[in-house]
Amino acid sequence: MTQQRLELVLDDVVDGKPVGPSYMPVGLLAHFHDEVARFLRGAHADVDLDALRVSIEPGSYKLVLPAMALVSGLASDLALLRSGNIDDMDPKRAAVIEEWQKAAQRVKTRRYALDAGAAHLISIHAGSQFERHDNAMWANVEKYIHGQILDLGGKKPNLHLQLADGTMLKVNTSQDQVLHEEKNLVYRSALLRVRADEDIATGKLRNVQLMEFVSYSTAFDSQSFEAMLAKGRKAWADVPDASQWVEEQRGAA
Repeated sequence: MTQQRLELVLDDVVDGKPVGPSYMPVGLLAHFHDEVARFLRGAHADVDLDALRVSIEPGSYKLVLPAMALVSGLASDLALLRSGNIDDMDPKRAAVIEEWQKAAQRVKTRRYALDAGAAHLISIHAGSQFERHDNAMWANVEKYIHGQILDLGGKKPNLHLQLADGTMLKVNTSQDQVLHEEKNLVYRSALLRVRADEDIATGKLRNVQLMEFVSYSTAFDSQSFEAMLAKGRKAWADVPDASQWVEEQRGAA
């Protein structure tokens, strides 16, 4: 049985020349590859991008996934997209579609296409209208986030935090929080305690407010470690077999 393939196409004209495998601005190339990777993975952590193979073919700039069935939920999400319903799609895939729609509206020569063959072409351009209604379920949370601070301060104080995956997060602060920091945190790693609204489905944060900068050290303190070990040995001194004791507590023995 022939596997159904999927073509992911970027079509544009840059400096009077159509983009393609032999002509592509580096920034546009990087963005498109990142968007394709996020679209294929969606919210499915079990999708191993390293195990997927694509080919690059002539015809605008075209990436071809030879077997759609290898990617969880992709066929059903494409069916929803063809019907114009992206509210019920995988939220992370729907977010990429919205990014493509906004890019096409901003750059009128830009078009994207998802082609699964058999009259299943989906075209995203300046005149298409792919957008989600806000069906997100937001919950108020307090959490710790870690990243590199790239900017701090301003007339309306805030900071821009780059997370480990490269995502940029804007965090609102107060003037006092900025002034009370004795050292310059810009371009340094920081641990923040924040309050925010979090989308239960995607983990996306909005209305992020700094509660405090959290002091922490990544250095290994050998003396503290040895002290903890000594305390543990003393506490378990009368237990001959720690593993057996744990199993007994679990009811396994």
